[in-house]
This record gives sequence, C-alpha cells and structure tokens, in this order.
Amino acid sequence: MHDILRRMVLTALLATSATAWAEPPVSPKATVSPVPLIALAPGKVLYIDPRGTRTLADCEKVEERRMLGGAEKGKLFRETEPCSLWYLAVHPPTGRWAMAVSVTGDIASTRLVSITLSGRRVDVPTDKAGRVKEGNLLVMGDLDGVVAITPGVPAQWTSNHVNHSQRPEQFTADGSRVLVANGTVTTAEWWSWSFGTRPEGIRVLPAQVTDTASNHLVLGESRTVMRHERGGVRIATLDATGTKPWKLGPVMKQKRRGLLTPVVLGDSMVFYREGVFDEGGCDESNPGTYRRVDLRTGQERVWRTHETYCSGHEFAAASARRRTVYFIESNSYSDGIPRLYEYSLDRDEVRELKAQGMEGAHDISADGRTLLLHARGGVVSVHDTDTDESTWLMNLEKVTDAGLLDLR
Repeated sequence: MHDILRRMVLTALLATSATAWAEPPVSPKATVSPVPLIALAPGKVLYIDPRGTRTLADCEKVEERRMLGGAEKGKLFRETEPCSLWYLAVHPPTGRWAMAVSVTGDIASTRLVSITLSGRRVDVPTDKAGRVKEGNLLVMGDLDGVVAITPGVPAQWTSNHVNHSQRPEQFTADGSRVLVANGTVTTAEWWSWSFGTRPEGIRVLPAQVTDTASNHLVLGESRTVMRHERGGVRIATLDATGTKPWKLGPVMKQKRRGLLTPVVLGDSMVFYREGVFDEGGCDESNPGTYRRVDLRTGQERVWRTHETYCSGHEFAAASARRRTVYFIESNSYSDGIPRLYEYSLDRDEVRELKAQGMEGAHDISADGRTLLLHARGGVVSVHDTDTDESTWLMNLEKVTDAGLLDLR
C-alpha cells in the first residue's frame, strides 16, 4: 500500500472515530497539575500547580477591519481578540520564562490598532508609511509577571508577508540568557538574549550553518547537530554562558539528505533515516529506520525499522539524564491512533507507553521522569514515565506550548 492510500485510510478512520483519540474525562471546576508548569493559552501565560491556576500575563489585540463587499462595504469594524502566543521556553529552577507574541502585519483591509500586554500598550515595528510589520515580539517574565518586552532582531520584521520567526527555545543553565531560534523561508540562525528589563541579544550561530530544518536542543546536553545541504552534518558545542559563538566540529560521514530529527545524548547521536521513495510513493522494502551513532568510534547501527513507512515524525522529546528519546507512530491499517514509544540507549530497547492518541510533547523534566504531552485541540496531560500513568489538566485547552518547572 502506497503512502497516499495509507493517508486516505488514516483520514477515513479519523473522520469516523474523531473521539476515539485521547479524550480527557469530565472536567472538574478548577485546573490543577500534579507538578508545577507554565502554559500558553489564548492570550494568557498561566502558572499551574497542585493548588490551582493563576495568570502571569495577559495579552489582547485590537484590529480594525474594512468590509470589502456586501451591504456593509466600506464600513470599519473593530475587534478585540486574545493575542497569539507561541514558543515557550522555561528555566525550571527559577520559573523564568520567555515566549513569542505573533504580530500579523497590516494588510489592505485590516490594520492593527493596538496590542496590550498585562495592562501595558506595546509598541510594534512599522515601515516608513506607518504600517505595522509582521514578526514576533519576545516577552520575558517570571512567577511575578512580565519582566521585559523586545522586538528582538530588526531584520526579523517584514512588510512583504514573508514569514520570519523568533522562537525562544531554551535558557542557559543559570537562567541568565535565553536561546532563540531565528528563521526565514531559506535560513536559520541562533541568538542569545539576556534576561532582564533591557534584553540584549548576540548572534551565536550565523545563517547557512544549519538549514531551515534547524536543530534541536536537549535540556542538560551541551551539543546539538547542524544539518546543511552544502555544509553537511556537524556537531556544535554550545557556550555555557550563552555569550560566545557555538563551536563547530568536523563534517561527519552521515549524509544530510534524509537525516531527520538528530539529537546528541552523551556519546551517541540518535536520528531517523528516511527510506527510499519510488514513483508510487514509499518503497516498502526500503522503509525508514531509527539509528544511533557512537561518536567515539563513528559506528552507526539501526535500532528500529519503521515497517512499511519511509518517513516519520520528529522525536517528541529526549532526556540527557536518562539517555532516552520519545517518538510517536501510528498504524493506519488498524485504528490509526498515534502511540508513544520510549527508546533507552543504555538498555537498547523500545517500550510502548500507555499514552495513546498524543500528538507530541511540549516538554520533558530535567530528570526525564515527567513528560508534558498534548493531544488534539491543545489539551494537555502530565505523564509519569516511571509509573506509566497520565494526569489530564482539566478546563485547559487550545494550549500552544507549555514547560515544566522544578521549583525547590
């Protein structure tokens, strides 16, 4: 069965059994969590713990729209909506956080009137004609609320409707800086921003070193994998202070093409290698494979074959302390429900977790025990990998990102 037909089967299954995927039980009155965390909901940054929920920041935007047709053609209407909040990074020991506020630039029929964040009207970049540009505001805060707002890198704001992004990904170990992935349709680079009332940014990885697939940071791991069609596959070592450029290692023998979602865990690199595609789709005799490379010897080997599939999802999460990676697979031949798996590098074994229907993971704790999973509709659950049990966060949906804290 080719990939196209397989997708048709999966679509049909989802249409007839949309509620068969992960469904939380009936909601109680309050949202609580067995572990402290921060979540991004529409227009709000929320702190949630076993005692309940409180708002750390709230954001709303006012837009003015002109009707282009119909009986009300030419009339202006104002709408107030929650801001779109994305890309949360947290510093588990302190509760510091950073996120991006998506700003849609002015177009012919719609213009941004204002953005208000926690009671403060925010200035956004504009072009020479005074039209609002498109980009991401970087917002930093802690458990007391908002600390700073910055437009970040000026070049990441555009008026030509070409998507440029600024994505907070991870704090340095001491929480003094946050690493931000900047991207365009053709390039990717990394910046480091100081945490404080007047953030200052420095570029730690220039463009053309890693491609638009970018690279993945693992909490507690000082190295990450660069991929580029011309530059090949290389491992970069992050500067612990976040104030110096990353150091690039030599080009590895692994080919860039088809090398997906690589991560470094100690002395190993783990990744997914795409299978072979023929004219009809996936050549099922040469499917995708999960692999690991011993960085000391260069030896590469397969630890799982993705039967009948040639491409897969990114790793949902990885733990440097436990040396484990988590990935999702679904079998469209049966129920089509995504299943979550854990691979242990030390035990060299895969186990299926009791967390069906999940679409991915927002975060994993520093000790590797707790996964923060998300399912359809932005609902969230906390999964204990030791007990293999999940706790749903009730009355909380449309979450775009979330991060676990380790407050002591």
